[in-house]
Amino acid sequence: MKINILKHFIFAAALLLVTVVQAQNTIGGQAKIVPEAEVDRQSAFVDAERERILGHLDKAVGLYKKFVYDNPDNGAAWYGLSRAYFAQNDLANATDAIGKAISAEPDNTWYQIFQADVYEKTGRTKDAVKIYENLVKRAPQTIEFLEHLAYLQVLAGDPENGLRSLDKLEKLTGIEEETSLEKHMIYVGMGDDKKAALELRKLADAYPARLEYRHRLAAYYDTMGDKANAKAVYEDILRRDPNDKVAKLAALDKSKNSTDAEYLETLKPLFGDPKISIDAKIKEILPYFPKLDAGNDAMLTQNLLDLGVLVEKAHADDPKAWSLSGDLFYHANRLDEALEKYRQCIRLSPNVFSVWENTLDILQQQKNYSEMLRVAEQAIDAFPNQPKAYYSFGLAAIEKGRYDDAISQLEQAMLMSGNNLPLRLDLADQIGLALLGKKDVDTAIARYEQVLQKGGDKHPGILEHYGDALFQSGQNRKALEYWQKANAIRKSPALEQKISSGKL
Repeated sequence: MKINILKHFIFAAALLLVTVVQAQNTIGGQAKIVPEAEVDRQSAFVDAERERILGHLDKAVGLYKKFVYDNPDNGAAWYGLSRAYFAQNDLANATDAIGKAISAEPDNTWYQIFQADVYEKTGRTKDAVKIYENLVKRAPQTIEFLEHLAYLQVLAGDPENGLRSLDKLEKLTGIEEETSLEKHMIYVGMGDDKKAALELRKLADAYPARLEYRHRLAAYYDTMGDKANAKAVYEDILRRDPNDKVAKLAALDKSKNSTDAEYLETLKPLFGDPKISIDAKIKEILPYFPKLDAGNDAMLTQNLLDLGVLVEKAHADDPKAWSLSGDLFYHANRLDEALEKYRQCIRLSPNVFSVWENTLDILQQQKNYSEMLRVAEQAIDAFPNQPKAYYSFGLAAIEKGRYDDAISQLEQAMLMSGNNLPLRLDLADQIGLALLGKKDVDTAIARYEQVLQKGGDKHPGILEHYGDALFQSGQNRKALEYWQKANAIRKSPALEQKISSGKL
């Protein structure tokens, strides 16, 4: 229906144009009759415009080409033809046509703007910059020209001039969020952290009531590692709003607490508050993971786990809360609890592969191969380009006796693993195991021998399982040699038993 309305509108507009042309009989106070040829010419142009607007681009191009053949000096027709070509992504012809439009009407601003768009699309960014530099000279007060000139200058690899254009813009408009953030990002890209921070500070000072600008400044100081300035900004926020809970969390003085564990204890009321952003809480906890891994401080461990549970309750619908809590329990080697957290995270959002990876690792450690197989299948569906998901499937499938399924997925993972040598060796090891499971000993030996000179001679799994394959083929002495090599790299009771008894 909308298309029909548009057709009626264009048809009515065309009739109106023709009517006006025919009825215009008083020019300069004298009666005039417009020639029929002129009416036909105007009608032909309207037909071309109509077809372009309706999206009938091939037809529009044909009509425009016929019109400019008869009217080669008509800039509007060349402009319309260029727009039709551009819509078809025929950039070469669009460039040629807009050039002819500008030759016909060199002072037409709209033609120049469109020519810059064509140049930008074709990668001629510096040519687009020249056009906008000329537009700014002609209309230095036009904000849109300065904005786009700055963008093009940065795109063309000239951030210094981009900044100058933004400075000119700022003189016209005053300090505004969009301009300040653009200048900030340019300085970040140039590696000038001090000037990048200065732009955020200028913005915050220009709008003292907008505390989010001060939060942005403090967060940037944090990313710079400038803790002193970050803390000063958070303290300034608290002077303006004593109830700002993010600032309260960030401005806490750790030095006043005798231990990390005691400091973490003070965070519990803040971590239980859903009004404080989860990202601020995660940022506060991240530095403690190495100490959690060390496992030397039972009180610190318990307080970190308690904080994770508080985050769960405060942000129950946020998968990041369950991921954080799961990671805390995982690093504390509390695998059963970690698994439950990860399961909930996956239920809420299956889009973080590290959560799947840790889940599969836990299931493998628990020897829960049935669930591992099911979760690995889900991980492959969610991340079809992650070879580790296929590896986990293969490992679980071998344990469940599904050797052909395992080989199929492991071979797929091998194709995806690229130059990741450790993963390729793990995959080769599992493929050999699956072949042994099928009693295809000769093929397993051949596969292991293919990788022994490609790093496999340093892989304890490959050495051990190559020994198994040799033993099954009756090469007991050689099997013992490879078991001993494997045991020298990674000792295990199972290997010790094979070596001492000389059998699997």
